[in-house]
Amino acid sequence: MLYLLPSPLGNLSDISLHTLEVLKEIEVFLCEDTRITQKLLLLLEQKGYLSLGEKKKFIPFHTHNQDQFLAQTSLEFFNQKVAFLSDAGMPCVSDPGSALITYAQTHQIPYEVVLGGSASTLAYAYSGFGDSGFVFDSFLPHKSGERVERLRFWQEVLGDRGIALVCFESPHRLLESLEDIVRVGSEIELFAIKEMTKKFQKFWRGSAKEVLERLREENIQGEWCLVMRFEDKKREKKIGEVEILSMDLPPKIKAKLLSEVSILSPKQWYERLLKEGK
Repeated sequence: MLYLLPSPLGNLSDISLHTLEVLKEIEVFLCEDTRITQKLLLLLEQKGYLSLGEKKKFIPFHTHNQDQFLAQTSLEFFNQKVAFLSDAGMPCVSDPGSALITYAQTHQIPYEVVLGGSASTLAYAYSGFGDSGFVFDSFLPHKSGERVERLRFWQEVLGDRGIALVCFESPHRLLESLEDIVRVGSEIELFAIKEMTKKFQKFWRGSAKEVLERLREENIQGEWCLVMRFEDKKREKKIGEVEILSMDLPPKIKAKLLSEVSILSPKQWYERLLKEGK
């Protein structure tokens, strides 16, 4: 029997009774990181939430070894009570686990996915962006050009539906991603939250440009989740950088307009326009 178990995002008390009940019966743990899973189980025992008794077996299972592991594993392995835990949150949601599900379905191995918290749904609830639903896109592309292209795609798809976009971001790429969001639309509604359920949880809401300006002054270390709501296309459409750059206007006026929809000042735009001959 295979179980896929959620783990707390940061607050140990968020673990469910169902998860604790299953943990007591597990014989083998497949872990995204064995050290993190072992630490989690130790903390649960120290808090009195769990008593595992006899020594358990811990096996690494992650995106780098999952194919090899499953190719070498016999079906008899799953005659044991096996559980997979990712480092935080729900397995299969921007975390390993999907390969296990496919393997179980293909080989008719009984499995259960235990309900638990997910960072994407929690961030959406925190955002207050209504009840029209959201699309989850894991992490945005690493490269700026691809990131802008992806954001424009979602703007086109979601803009007139009131549906939010939820994605994760790393601290070392956060400001670059926010700059690209501003390029796509400085007035995009944005909710940014870091370290959810942890001691240093903090969040910001405003236009994309406002949030970027505020986060430039903040400590941005930690795990981030971004929630965006694009402009309703039924409203009056606002022009962006591309449209302004194509206008036949004096450089000073064009620089002023561009500064209103971007992260650059009128002076920076003016110098750039003169340099590029626009």
